[in-house]
Amino acid sequence: MRSQAPKYVTIRALLEVRWERSMLPGDRLPSEAELCADFGVSRATVQQALGMLERDGVIRRDQGRGTFYVGPVGSRTEQEPSRLLETLIQEREGSETRVLRHALERPPARVARHLGLSRDDRVVTIERLGLVEGGPLVFIETYLPVALGSKLLADLAQLSRMSLAAVLSDDHGVPIAAVQQVIAARLSDPRYAPALGIEVGVPVLEGERIYLDGAGHPVFCTISTYRSDRHAFVMHVKDWR
Repeated sequence: MRSQAPKYVTIRALLEVRWERSMLPGDRLPSEAELCADFGVSRATVQQALGMLERDGVIRRDQGRGTFYVGPVGSRTEQEPSRLLETLIQEREGSETRVLRHALERPPARVARHLGLSRDDRVVTIERLGLVEGGPLVFIETYLPVALGSKLLADLAQLSRMSLAAVLSDDHGVPIAAVQQVIAARLSDPRYAPALGIEVGVPVLEGERIYLDGAGHPVFCTISTYRSDRHAFVMHVKDWR
């Protein structure tokens, strides 16, 4: 599938990842001509990509000396796939959750499938933004059957807590026995890119979770989209053979 993002947006994302892996702060960047040849694009496209990186503080231009790598902007949270980000950062200084939207509406097709609903059923949709150190990190879409979602909407203050699963379990006695999670790489969508402070079409990480009761039945599901420049999943493997 061809990305609909402008070329300079894609190149900006590729350069940021490449330089974080291969450069140290203070290293001189390749020339614009070298980058044009590397990516097979025009100088104007490269200049737009570099302009975005300079604006974000990833690189700096020194008049008469060249352009240099500054380093990643901000710190990156790290999370083991088996741990939920909500429990990882809920006690972290400077973290907060903002409720952006809640509604009663038809579920997306895959959400309906996960919850065993028809497309004509309704779900409670809650969209929230998780921030760490004052910056947006994750856009969280939560989908709940109406009877369950109504428990949360009855007290809107609950929605600002990072872990809605903990709210449902601790405050409402809803059993959560396990979480099934799928992690995938995606391109950012216009629905949430502005909230995350990123361009449309840049790489993001998506964690889709289905919360299950003791019998293995779905209770609710979430789709969490992480800024890939501020978050990483880390796995420690013992059985490496």
